[in-house]
Amino acid sequence: MASPWVLEEVTRNLRKFSVTATITWAGLRQRISVVDDVVSLDRALVFPVSKDRPVLITALAWADVLLTLDSGDFMGLLGSSCYGMPILLPSDFLIRERAAGRLG
Repeated sequence: MASPWVLEEVTRNLRKFSVTATITWAGLRQRISVVDDVVSLDRALVFPVSKDRPVLITALAWADVLLTLDSGDFMGLLGSSCYGMPILLPSDFLIRERAAGRLG
């Protein structure tokens, strides 16, 4: 799942990757459920990267885990959690799921 904010960010960042990434994204995009953006939280949140606060808050509202390739802005949170929601690189998520026997 992803929100409109996240979809826009992916579209904006695709230019940093190869044409193959754009083609792969087109296929993946069709299978993503879109959820509403959430921009406020009913508890304190200290996250210095203002452009990514909606990503984190929306994930807290809708998801069990936040997967991101943005190791720069999320560096301090990668591998940890925010209010119990793990924040992981996709590769770390797959490793975790495979180790737990949830992937073949």
